[in-house]
Amino acid sequence: MKKYLNIMLLMLLISVYAQAQSIIVRGVVTDENTGETLPGVNVLIKGTMSGTITDIDGNYQLEIPNTDAVLVYSFVGMSTVEERIDGRNKIDVQLSDDSMQLEDVMVVAYGTTTKEAYTGAAEVVNNEIIEDRPVTSFEKSLQGTTAGLQISSSSGQPGAAASVRIRGIGSLSASSAPLYVVDGVPMSGSLTDLNPNDIESLTVLKDAAASSLYGSRAANGVIIVTTKKGKKGTTRISFNGQVGVSSRVSDGYKLMNSTEIYEHTFMGLTNSAFYDLTKEDGSRYTYPESLDYAHKYVEQTVGFNPFGVDNPLDANGKVIPGTKVDTNTDWRDEIYKTGVIQNYNLNVAGGSEKTQVYFSLGYFNDSGTTLNSNFTRYTAKVNVAHTVNDFISAGINTHLSYSETNAPPGGTEGANPVRSAEVINSASPVYNGDGTYNWDNKAVFDFNPVGLADMDIYEYTTKRVMTNAYIDLQLSNELKFRTTGGIDYSGGTGLNYYNPYHGNGAGVNGRSAKSASDNVAWSISNIFSWNKILGNSSLEVLAGQEANGENYSVLSAGVTDFGVPNQPDLVWGSTPTTPSSYSTDWTMVSYLGQAKFNHGGKYYLSASVRGDGSSRFGKNNKYGVFYSFGGSWRISEEEFMPELSWLNNLKLRASYGTSGNNNIGNYASLGLYGSGANYGGYPGLTPVQLENNNISWEKIASANIGLEARFIDRLSTVIEYYNRNSDGLLFAQPLSAGKGIGSITTNLGAMKNQGVELTTSYEALKHTAVKWDVSFNISSNINEITSLTQDKMISGTKLLEEGGDIYQFYMREWAGVNPDNGLPMWFVNEGSDDVEQSAMPASAYNDPLGSGRMVTSTYNDAERERQGSALPEVFGGLTNNLSYKNVDL
Repeated sequence: MKKYLNIMLLMLLISVYAQAQSIIVRGVVTDENTGETLPGVNVLIKGTMSGTITDIDGNYQLEIPNTDAVLVYSFVGMSTVEERIDGRNKIDVQLSDDSMQLEDVMVVAYGTTTKEAYTGAAEVVNNEIIEDRPVTSFEKSLQGTTAGLQISSSSGQPGAAASVRIRGIGSLSASSAPLYVVDGVPMSGSLTDLNPNDIESLTVLKDAAASSLYGSRAANGVIIVTTKKGKKGTTRISFNGQVGVSSRVSDGYKLMNSTEIYEHTFMGLTNSAFYDLTKEDGSRYTYPESLDYAHKYVEQTVGFNPFGVDNPLDANGKVIPGTKVDTNTDWRDEIYKTGVIQNYNLNVAGGSEKTQVYFSLGYFNDSGTTLNSNFTRYTAKVNVAHTVNDFISAGINTHLSYSETNAPPGGTEGANPVRSAEVINSASPVYNGDGTYNWDNKAVFDFNPVGLADMDIYEYTTKRVMTNAYIDLQLSNELKFRTTGGIDYSGGTGLNYYNPYHGNGAGVNGRSAKSASDNVAWSISNIFSWNKILGNSSLEVLAGQEANGENYSVLSAGVTDFGVPNQPDLVWGSTPTTPSSYSTDWTMVSYLGQAKFNHGGKYYLSASVRGDGSSRFGKNNKYGVFYSFGGSWRISEEEFMPELSWLNNLKLRASYGTSGNNNIGNYASLGLYGSGANYGGYPGLTPVQLENNNISWEKIASANIGLEARFIDRLSTVIEYYNRNSDGLLFAQPLSAGKGIGSITTNLGAMKNQGVELTTSYEALKHTAVKWDVSFNISSNINEITSLTQDKMISGTKLLEEGGDIYQFYMREWAGVNPDNGLPMWFVNEGSDDVEQSAMPASAYNDPLGSGRMVTSTYNDAERERQGSALPEVFGGLTNNLSYKNVDL
């Protein structure tokens, strides 16, 4: 018995000793040259298949069986480092550049990766580019930076967002805007609420392999926004300020001064009397009588006599030399101004081993380039990350903003100051002789843009709160779990006040309208990720679930007939208008999975699948499943490749995947009734939308092939070819008048976008005090409608038809001005397919300008023709960055 006890005691001691040799080693891996942390570094126990990879902050943690083990640290493009444990439980390692440039660390869907390991088409834009461009909204700073990314601004209003398109337009009527994801949470609402100074990097995901994990929301690409975080070490406090000016790029076409408008008006009246008018007795005006007629009515027609004498014109309608000009108003000078842009930011970042904090305050003001047009934004941001223990970490990202916008009306409204500057003639003064505003111009009677800027109010405010919190659980060396919850709230108010004396409010003795809106978007995600080192290979598997939704509500009211001027609050109006309010919401639930495999840093494979269920679709097609496959081959790492000192990297990649588009109305599949109907004096309802339970997702299939290369450690080039096919396009199909409803949203056609992208960057000067980087990109995209349910559909000035593109113009063809009488001319185009069984109109005549074609001066007698497209054939950007030590240009 004693013998057995001794044996058991010996085994217990051996077991305790063995357990004492097993330790937990943790540390952080950084770049020796820059000091930046390195995510995705392989940490392997030498001689085994056990290991882990570093997280986004370069941290790793690994259980080691004995203290004599050796750890091997490897990363693509960096030298491999070996470290013996020697009883240590914390080992920090620095990796150096192995003559290959360290490619960008990319924040992608639900994680990070490196440029070398990525199989999709994506581009990273760092914070230096974003911060150096004094723009209201961060997406405008992307202009010209990325191939395939087209940014266009349709408005000069400060605070207005730009139109963003990635690889063309994929839908006829549903939104073609990309999805924006901020710190892992989808963004809803205006982009101008974000402070560009808070952004660390942007990743533009362009193909299906890059964006398919976001499913239906990623049909038009994804832009991932990563904001700044605190870092371990000394707390850093920074302040930066920018002050600049803005003005119109061009003065536009030359406008007539008051002398020219007076003389031209005299000439027009003379010709009108001589060619078109008859006297009361039926006889025609002689030419001398026509001159007398013009002298009599020229001041009345112009509206003002801008000269210092009553009769400033000679017998032939020319201003008498030496005549004093009292009024020569340049309405552009009165409307436009030099805007001042101010941007100030205070940042505090730092932290300990366990807690890192980033805090910022921002102020941005753009005074605008037109009267009463400006934008002001105040922002605050707090990001906190905390390590609770060895297996739990958590964090919260919060963004607060408040903005004020003054925005006068646009379009063809009389209150639009930009339009007024072009149409009010220079003989019309801004002020009367007594200093009051002049309201009597002939172009927009009772509208003086300078006076309205002083007397009317167009104010809008927005309050925004974006916050998301997360918890990370390190369940084992290979398995992690993250749960994230996010809320995006925005509340807005609007005030439009029209004074009771002039302009839009004069007819009702003043008008005021107020509105208030609230939008709450929420999202929840639960993601498991498993990473396993398998010798010189690695496998990463991700699986998760998401749910998100949005609720929007608005309330508006107005009054007219003000007893007290300059008081815009509704209480001062005596006649209320009908108030209005409504709310709308939608929800979506999703399940997703992804697998990525890397073998030896040469071969990379990826596959993903996602299922989305959206409340926007009918019960027959509520769910959609989307997938992607991708692969890349780093040819330059192959043993059969000769050692070429001038070739640093050569990589071929390809991908294919699908996604869907659900950017339509929240209740597009339902049969709806509208209120407000009146039947025999009783309230009632009326049908406004037909039910369509078969409405389904737009389906987009994308293929991409790309070649990446780097030469002489300075020149990098990427060439891409893509083909995007959209099927089941969502569109409001017109219905016959007998239906009682004008259209129904349905899936009715197909479209494709295909193109080529080229990106080249060259480090002209490096390793010196002076550095110079040049980057160039150019893209070509061809859009084509491949299928429609009818031969053609006319939408305004555009024609939709098979073989054409979505922005094909279909308009009457301008032929010039008739030199004989000054009338406009349009080509008849009798052979056009605009009108069935068309005949030559009676108003047609031979083109006096000698084209040999028939023209007409009657607009409606001309038939429409295809007039090209609004889509550019090519677009791109050229960027130069020049610096000397700490001075950038």
